[in-house]
Amino acid sequence: MNNQRFLYTAGQRLRGLRELMGLKRPAFAELTGIDKKRLENIENGLQRMHDMDFEKVCSLYPEFARWITYGGPVDGDLMNLKVADSAQMHAVYLVHCNPMLLDHIGLSPQDWRARHQPQLQLLAESEALHQRQLEFEVEQDFIEGEAQVLEGDEEEPA
Repeated sequence: MNNQRFLYTAGQRLRGLRELMGLKRPAFAELTGIDKKRLENIENGLQRMHDMDFEKVCSLYPEFARWITYGGPVDGDLMNLKVADSAQMHAVYLVHCNPMLLDHIGLSPQDWRARHQPQLQLLAESEALHQRQLEFEVEQDFIEGEAQVLEGDEEEPA
């Protein structure tokens, strides 16, 4: 069971925002005015965000202010945001695994699926490939185990 009180820490939300914007850490640090090493430490949970950090980020991204500060709802229309493909895939995967996140943006699961059909198709293909790889590994382990048994039988004197 997860003992975390909130789904994400402020540092995890900060990293999510940075990735959603398609920015590397140095670019985000320069944009927000947060020291690069401090930003890395916040994102990795080694340091907590201070009031000044919240002010810097929230002044640049006011629509994310409540979400960044306490995990509240995102304000404004985010449908027109253009994000990097990898960040978008991460976000789609996150919502796919945690559909309750849709409750905060007022988008129905059906509308969300329709909007992200290409990413969901890639995700399904990726999961199917991963499942086939796991099955192959299990089969290989079984074959190797059988081969060891046969080798052991040959070594024993009759």
